[in-house]
Amino acid sequence: MDELKELRSLVNELTNKLDNIAEDSRADKEVVIVYLQKIGAEFLKKYEIRIGNITIEPLRVEPYLFKKDAFEDKFTHYIVKDDKQKYYGPQQRNRFGKLYIHSGYSGVDIVLSDNDNYAFSLLIKNSRILINGNVEYPFLKQYGVAEVLKDNGIAVDYDEIVLCKKETPSNAIVFRTIRNGLATIAERDDFPKEKQAEYSFLMISSFIELKEHTSKNFDFSCGYGGDKAVVEYLKDYINAHPGTSRDELDKIRKELYPNGSKTEFVKEFGE
Repeated sequence: MDELKELRSLVNELTNKLDNIAEDSRADKEVVIVYLQKIGAEFLKKYEIRIGNITIEPLRVEPYLFKKDAFEDKFTHYIVKDDKQKYYGPQQRNRFGKLYIHSGYSGVDIVLSDNDNYAFSLLIKNSRILINGNVEYPFLKQYGVAEVLKDNGIAVDYDEIVLCKKETPSNAIVFRTIRNGLATIAERDDFPKEKQAEYSFLMISSFIELKEHTSKNFDFSCGYGGDKAVVEYLKDYINAHPGTSRDELDKIRKELYPNGSKTEFVKEFGE
């Protein structure tokens, strides 16, 4: 039995959608966004990465997806081919379940593409790492994850499947925010600022264990920290539970994020 079957199924649903959408359609892009959120949540709750005696338990991921004429997220890494054309996501295509370790060990993605027609991976922004089953690193940021792999002799071109299903799925609440730092990236001829803006503020980064960590730990983009993520969760909650009072929502907010501020909550739901 394929232990990755459920995640593969979600990715296949996404790629089927990509075959029938237009890059310039906002409605089509919203469909993709929903799938990216679903995949991020599924991944964080049910999957982990195992390499020898190393287990990486992702806590926060950022999706990077590129399919020409459908969803052209040019924040995806690229190479320049001999014909001077940019080719997006060469290491993020047709390598489902394998690592994409960035050059210089500057980051690590888990690849979720299973053919060469599109690039798709999740960048591991934050994680917990176990060595021989013991928690050695309770909370690491992007560079820290890559450094652990480097220190343990994992080569940049490591090419084995490392994605595994957790023995016990997590019941953690999955929150959403935007991907970090993209708004400050310089524009390019093929990716002007107005086009970048279509992708840089999408609420597609997924994370868990907000109560256990601080916004400083997670290093959120300005204006999109833990308080904003909780409000986004509560908006979904009230849609699923119409009639929930403001006081009830405030109680949930405090339970979800005891160290958080009330500012974003008041902006959305009033005093």
